[in-house]
Amino acid sequence: MIDDRSTPGEAELTNELRAMYAAPTDESYWDSLEARILARVSRGGDVQGWWSAMTDLARPALAAAAILIFVAGAAVMHSRQLEASEAYSNVISASPPSIETAARSASAGDGDAVIDYIMSH
Repeated sequence: MIDDRSTPGEAELTNELRAMYAAPTDESYWDSLEARILARVSRGGDVQGWWSAMTDLARPALAAAAILIFVAGAAVMHSRQLEASEAYSNVISASPPSIETAARSASAGDGDAVIDYIMSH
């Protein structure tokens, strides 16, 4: 089922738009269009596409990439230095077992020494 809801004004509008967008009937238009196209084709090499704009941006893009790589490398080096200094400080600041724990472990059996050591910390 086709539901035709067009109004009489739409038909007039459609006809006016068709007349407005119709191809030119004058032969001189088509001849001049053909001449412009052939002149453009014969010139050849000065055709530029969207990619030609990329050549202008190549140097700034390379500079930005170099800066980004430098910053990322500096961040990695900094995090490694922080990890190394934290590991070093953990090793240096680790306190040796107390004398009391060492004395208990010598007098008690092996299982008791472990429990005493765990309980003292």
